[in-house]
Amino acid sequence: MATKIICNKNHLHKNTEPVATLREGEEIAQKLLAALGEFPRGLGLSANQIGVQKRVSVVKIPDSDPLILINPEIVAYGPETIIYREGCLSIPGKIVWTKRTLNVKISTMNHANVLEFGPDTMPPTKESVANDYGLLRSVCIQHEIDHLNGRLITDDDVRVIPPASQSVVKYGRNDKVVIEKDGITKFVKYKIALDLITNDGWKLI
Repeated sequence: MATKIICNKNHLHKNTEPVATLREGEEIAQKLLAALGEFPRGLGLSANQIGVQKRVSVVKIPDSDPLILINPEIVAYGPETIIYREGCLSIPGKIVWTKRTLNVKISTMNHANVLEFGPDTMPPTKESVANDYGLLRSVCIQHEIDHLNGRLITDDDVRVIPPASQSVVKYGRNDKVVIEKDGITKFVKYKIALDLITNDGWKLI
């Protein structure tokens, strides 16, 4: 029987709740994997997309085993960003540009250690992005955790208009960028910003 994917934005904008046990999460994950198998182009699915308000997602990138995320939380975002084209099973037929970080670290109930995801090729280029499954996995994970937090790629704080129609946002070491911490902003060279972001809690804005 075909799985009905929820497309109602009012429903999808609601936060999900953590599962109480690993077994509960695994049972939901198996339902999600079965549902995702019905959509050949689908790369990920979250529980609230099939009407279950729980923090469980699955990601299935080509040529790799499925990744099950039970009660996932983002521990850290990397400092470098990319503008990426995304679709969504809950928003059929629509492609949106979003701004994601290249790297992301997450914790889950079903993995003992923090998991880190990012591009296979650094720095990414227009040519490498199309075949970079590591980057695709990182973006999909951010996409699915957004679902669990009630956020969609069409939301104003997620979608972007790419500058000059370029898909990759890159900074040279001497380019000036704006960083923020505790309401204070600085306009500094990117090489300085990276050190402050990594070691002192500043964020690229």
